[in-house]
Amino acid sequence: MGKDWETKPSLEEKYSLPEIQDIPCPSCTKGILQISRNVHTLPDGEDILILLMECNACSFRRNDIIPLRSAFAPGTYSLTINDGDLTSKIFRSPTGVIELPEADFEIEPGASAEYWITNVEGILKRMIQFTNVMLTHASKDDANYQKIESTLEILLNCLQGTSPFHLILRDTIGGSYIASTKTDNLQFEPIKNKE
Repeated sequence: MGKDWETKPSLEEKYSLPEIQDIPCPSCTKGILQISRNVHTLPDGEDILILLMECNACSFRRNDIIPLRSAFAPGTYSLTINDGDLTSKIFRSPTGVIELPEADFEIEPGASAEYWITNVEGILKRMIQFTNVMLTHASKDDANYQKIESTLEILLNCLQGTSPFHLILRDTIGGSYIASTKTDNLQFEPIKNKE
């Protein structure tokens, strides 16, 4: 007798994606966006939706990455890094704010902010890159020059694993989160509903 083998549903079958309607291009308003969607599983088992939008009339193009996670609770994540491990994953939605208090550094999303999937090392490298740009445009006579130099030194020490620090991810809308294998170093405080 043969045995019916169970097969897992494909990711596209697992998630119900709505039909795509014609969407006018936000850049030229004449073309229609061509949208491709792919559901992908990351090595740690996290499912994400990758969107590519391209206008058929102009050069407008945009990528978006959206995690397919059941719990997107709004609130604040706080991750303590005291062992040089920079591998914890950061999922920052377009409404998430990232803060490193020890360096007095904050990344706020702009009007065209995109979803980020990175790790702590990636966040530190972005902060260092931005600080280096500020340093090259600042005059040594500027009162803030020493503060920028100090911030850069703190960030480099964090990247090299020689200084413990905290990474805070705050999202009042929801959709951002930190995934860490060291749950003792990660805290989450949900936003309480006002009564």
